[in-house]
Amino acid sequence: MKKVLFAAVLMLPLLAHAAGKIGVVDAIGALQEADDFQSRYGKLESSLKDEQSRLDQLGADVKRIRERLEKEGMTMSEDDRQNLQTQGQQKMIELQNLRQSAQRKLAKGQQEILQVMEPKLKQAVQNIANREGLDMVINAQAVVFTKPDLDITDAVTDQLNKMK
Repeated sequence: MKKVLFAAVLMLPLLAHAAGKIGVVDAIGALQEADDFQSRYGKLESSLKDEQSRLDQLGADVKRIRERLEKEGMTMSEDDRQNLQTQGQQKMIELQNLRQSAQRKLAKGQQEILQVMEPKLKQAVQNIANREGLDMVINAQAVVFTKPDLDITDAVTDQLNKMK
């Protein structure tokens, strides 16, 4: 029984090869290189520039307040030190809230881009598979090794760029 099982395991690669042509695609890489994806992602990044500027400003403000407290805290009046600490805490809270808001906006934007691009990616892969006579296309992240001639990522990216 063990010999039959061992022989079957040895035959799996041959059976897989006999089953048909296989292609490998780096789906994420193909998407990231596609013009439409880059355009959409660029718009998303642009929409977050104001938040990023405000985050940078708040971060600098918090740093300045901390440095001032470290340098002058011992020589300040109790009221001035309390006011500065309160100001720093308020800025930290604002910074955290804005950071969370920007992260949610980024995640939502990324999800919207993927909802638009995923059907296009599937169609592009299917078009290339049909054109190349492939019976199966495997995601490159699931593959340990492949011959470079099985990689259809560039062809998928080109197909995505042709699709509107």
